[in-house]
Amino acid sequence: MSILLSLIPSSVSILDLQRAIDRYMVWAQNQSRLELGAAAVGLLLVGAMLKWPDRAIGTRARPDLKGKGDRGLPLVGNLFHIIRAGEDSLWYLDSLFKRYGNVVTFTIPGAGRFVDVNTPEAMQHILRDNFENYEKGDFFAGMFADVLGAGIFVANGTTWRIHRKTAANIFTTRLYRDLVQHAFKESANELGQVFDKYTDRGVYFDLQNEFTKLTLDAFGKLTFGIDFKALLTEGHNEFGDAFDYMTNRIDQRLLNPFWRLGEAIFPSLRKKVTTSVEILNRYAYIAIEKRRKETEEEREVRPKDLLDHFIGYKYEDGSKLTDEELRDVFVNFMIAGRDTTSQALTWMFWLVMKYPQTEAKLLEEIEAVFRGTDEYTYEALTQDMPYTKAVFYETLRLFPPVPKNGKVAVNDDVLPDGTKIYAKDVVGFSTYCMHRNPEVWGPDAAEFVPERWLLEDPKAKSPFGRFKNESLFKFNSFNAGPRLCLGQTFATLEAMVTTVYLLQNYRFELQPNHPEPIPKPSVTCPMKDPLMVRVLKR
Repeated sequence: MSILLSLIPSSVSILDLQRAIDRYMVWAQNQSRLELGAAAVGLLLVGAMLKWPDRAIGTRARPDLKGKGDRGLPLVGNLFHIIRAGEDSLWYLDSLFKRYGNVVTFTIPGAGRFVDVNTPEAMQHILRDNFENYEKGDFFAGMFADVLGAGIFVANGTTWRIHRKTAANIFTTRLYRDLVQHAFKESANELGQVFDKYTDRGVYFDLQNEFTKLTLDAFGKLTFGIDFKALLTEGHNEFGDAFDYMTNRIDQRLLNPFWRLGEAIFPSLRKKVTTSVEILNRYAYIAIEKRRKETEEEREVRPKDLLDHFIGYKYEDGSKLTDEELRDVFVNFMIAGRDTTSQALTWMFWLVMKYPQTEAKLLEEIEAVFRGTDEYTYEALTQDMPYTKAVFYETLRLFPPVPKNGKVAVNDDVLPDGTKIYAKDVVGFSTYCMHRNPEVWGPDAAEFVPERWLLEDPKAKSPFGRFKNESLFKFNSFNAGPRLCLGQTFATLEAMVTTVYLLQNYRFELQPNHPEPIPKPSVTCPMKDPLMVRVLKR
């Protein structure tokens, strides 16, 4: 009876309720137990539909958010809207903002209510001003557990601070200077060797695939001292393929509240997930075991990497990170370092091919700064190449590394625009959508305009002035606040060195009638289809 009473809408009067009960009692006296059971189930269903008429079961009514999203169905809310959007989830979210404004809401069974925001002011509040109130929470941690474990992407509190503080030790100016003059240039040179083979054959190939191999090699060495040799190996890479599959699988889980059921009842899906995770784990644990067995003499003759910092970390009680914790470090930082830079380079070179005037300006700046040499320095890249950096940042604006994100509210809160957030609400945000918001970036928000990042400066070495920084809450490709991306400078320098080297030595042409690329469903932002190009020596 208590369940039934909880389902009765507050608009029903006591007198109406009493009359309904009296009629029911008279009817029930002449029915069998089976008929009574069926009637009870029917009443429960009708009551539930009356209580949750346009939203997912278990969610709070939000009349204050009326008109802030597509109307949902009883009990399932907006589940079918999400399913119908499928691989076009970014487009669907963007369409919601365009139709309903900069705050939209939807509900999904099992996940609860989502409140998505689309302004820098809301981002600043969530990512910095009230940072402690917004966590990844069990909703995200459980969804990503088999891949990310308790790594920095999903960790909260003390665990997150340990990961953050320890990793920060490696990203120094000294490291960046060394990377620019050695590792980044060497990786670009290896990529050039691959391109030389394609040039000799005169064939079209997938540029995205080569950039993915490039960053896999570079970040593998920096994080755990692993040389994947992906660039110089033809065909697929076992680790890279498993990695790509699981990042795509994570996105599918975000869109499907019944993902656990699907992975449990479909053997082929379950096997693919299990096998992919096993591959990631195997590479991580081999690297960890090798490092633990390393002698002091061996340790002294090689550069210090991210694994050294984490393997040497001690908790307050003197204990160290377990192999499982180190494994989580490996996977999380590989996602941060491999996917984001390779995808940004892919989108950037597509845009350069699409806009020949951009390529011409890049070449003009490269010649002005380096005069035909490859004497790249940290200082030259960070101070004298504003247009190259502008092209990279404009690419990241249109195709951000993590196109959608979200956090769970710990306590009730109110956003700067007055929107109420209740504890356990999922507060979502999409840099992909906000970076295309005309209210934030102007009427040309959806257009590729590198010049928006530049300021005139007659004293500058570059003919294009100097670089203009934007608020990290407006340009949010590297996150902001306490969770600001540690690898921001790393990614920028790797992309700039690669770009300068390749443009000095090669020209790129799209395959004729190449379709306009679109993002592939993923937690990051890869192109859905191969970027087929031909490379010619300059």
